[in-house]
Amino acid sequence: MPVFEKDFIYDSHANQIGKGTHKALERFDKFKRKVSKNNTRDCYVLKADIKHYFEEVDHEVLINIIRKKIKDDRIIRLISIILANHTIMGKYGKGMPLGNLTSQFFANVYLNELDQFVKHILKVKYYIRYVDDFVILHESKEQLERWKTMIDIFLNKELKIRLHPNKSQIVKLENGIKFLGFKVFYHHKLIRKCNLNNFERRFNQMKMLFDESFLTREKVLDSIEGWMAYVFHGNTYKYRKHIIRNFNKLFPYEEGNGIRNKSKFKSFIKKINESELEFSTQKTLFLFLKGLTISEISKQRNLKEDTIWDHLANLIENKQISLIKVLSQDKIYKILTKIYSKKDRLKNIKKRLKDKTITYNEIACVIASIKSRRKYKSPS
Repeated sequence: MPVFEKDFIYDSHANQIGKGTHKALERFDKFKRKVSKNNTRDCYVLKADIKHYFEEVDHEVLINIIRKKIKDDRIIRLISIILANHTIMGKYGKGMPLGNLTSQFFANVYLNELDQFVKHILKVKYYIRYVDDFVILHESKEQLERWKTMIDIFLNKELKIRLHPNKSQIVKLENGIKFLGFKVFYHHKLIRKCNLNNFERRFNQMKMLFDESFLTREKVLDSIEGWMAYVFHGNTYKYRKHIIRNFNKLFPYEEGNGIRNKSKFKSFIKKINESELEFSTQKTLFLFLKGLTISEISKQRNLKEDTIWDHLANLIENKQISLIKVLSQDKIYKILTKIYSKKDRLKNIKKRLKDKTITYNEIACVIASIKSRRKYKSPS
């Protein structure tokens, strides 16, 4: 990998450390502002991908590309064996086995030939590729048409692959571009409908497995967390609130996991404010209930201890964990006796305590508990 990756172009974003879909989308945002002069002129995008890419990669072409830099015949033989493990309907010499790191790497090596052609022969300035999915931005639709034709000829002649006829088209930016799971407009990005539907199916499946005790709440959280991190990069604020709210309603806590009053909790989860609890906070809750200390959670999650304390205060305020689980009764009592009104500031309470062992974070947790009693009425 080090032999080849040093020659990859900057805007090859797949399967490399420090790259990825989000970096590619960031570059797209930068390019669209430059080409459109901050949305003051038309911007067109050639959005293209390769037809049946992983099935059509030619073994001989790939080996010849690799031979340019790798002279050891033993390595070449090993690569040939790996490639030979993949056949399509008895068709040998084509395609790559999916699901392993070699295929991801070979995919970049193969299409690096395209990258070099686009950047150094066609002299394209605004080009981004992620595996076989690529875009070119330009103010001229006619120029993009010419480049599209030349790219297709190059792919067919040099790499024995073709552009997908239905998925390769030139679109005006204002109409939205489907790229890496989002539909990108000038001012915003939306999640594609098909991706939303796929997640909805997976979410419903997890609910059925959870109801039959085949899946724990924590496992569901782990699964949803990646999706939340992904959709965070779009304009999805209301959608993320909706997912968090549904998660808390449909995957309730079980007995003995830190809820002090189940009837209050059931009342609480009906409230819209529940969606204020982000998934990072929920992850802290699971680790805390497993018995990890704040310091241990901080190290495991690579977060500051103050951030973990903020999570705990949030959980206490929203009645997802009892204050007594976080602080000793002695500390709670000491802090409560020095809180004179709901408008008291942390520094004033700290000054009255005259106890260096009690921290601002611990005072904040007690205040959160007081707020929780004002915020949610007990069920009648």
